[in-house]
Amino acid sequence: MSQQAKDAEPANTVTYELVAAAAENLAAKGTAPTLKRVREYLGSGSPNIIQRHLGAWRAAQPDPEPSAPELPAHLIESMETEIARQVDAARVAAEREADEARNDATTLAEAGEAMERRCAEQAHALAMLGDERDAAVKRHDELEARAEALAEQLEGEHKRNQESREQLAKLRQEVDMLTRQLEEQRQARVESERQTRAMEADVAQAERNQSVAEAQRESALEQVREKSEQLSQAQKELQAERTRHRQEVSDLRAGQKQRLDAIERSRQESLKQAQEAIQRATKAEIRAEALNATQAALKARMDAMQVKQRQRPQGSSKS
Repeated sequence: MSQQAKDAEPANTVTYELVAAAAENLAAKGTAPTLKRVREYLGSGSPNIIQRHLGAWRAAQPDPEPSAPELPAHLIESMETEIARQVDAARVAAEREADEARNDATTLAEAGEAMERRCAEQAHALAMLGDERDAAVKRHDELEARAEALAEQLEGEHKRNQESREQLAKLRQEVDMLTRQLEEQRQARVESERQTRAMEADVAQAERNQSVAEAQRESALEQVREKSEQLSQAQKELQAERTRHRQEVSDLRAGQKQRLDAIERSRQESLKQAQEAIQRATKAEIRAEALNATQAALKARMDAMQVKQRQRPQGSSKS
């Protein structure tokens, strides 16, 4: 409960004894105990409660005895008779008026107390409404702060999504470049294989030529057996030529194999790089889709909060 509600509660601490003691003290000093004087004497208190207690105190006081005038006996007797009659009539009228006044005072006091209670209740209710208004304003401020935070988060997610898209575009460019390099290497390998086949054909042709040469040599040997020394020398030279030729063919095949192995290793490395680039691109696409989903969820939450804010009752926002 707020301090305003506590201050609105009436202090019902004035008792009949306090009012009676104040009225008696004032009467002893020769001062008529009116409502204003009794309240000033007490220092505080509800006027309606003081009036009710003061009326009860007055009703409990004895009527004052009138002083007897010094007149002749016959006049005194006549006057006493008339005065007694008038006093009786006046007492009856005064008592009736006093009863009516007490009833009116009691009624007014009760009405005043009821009005004070209603005022206190209304003040208490007003204080509670003030508390509810403060709580509603606080909730409104918190919702606005959360909406601003969500808007900033959405903006950050949008920026990160844009960066991911740019990174994905770069990765796709790298994949395209690696694909082109892989195609060039494949074409180079095809060309190398074609050259290898051509060289093998040349080697086969050389071997056929060698066979023909051997046949010719055999024929020459049959024809020129008499020239043994020349033939022997020719055989040695032919053997050296064959050895050299075979060594050249072997060296050529070994070099070609090394070139093919190097091309194959380059192709495998390019293929590996292309696969890694494709995996990075796939991960980037998945992350971009997750960011898009997060962005859509945040936008839906902000739209729901805005709809809820628009649907709030107008009375609460005015408070």
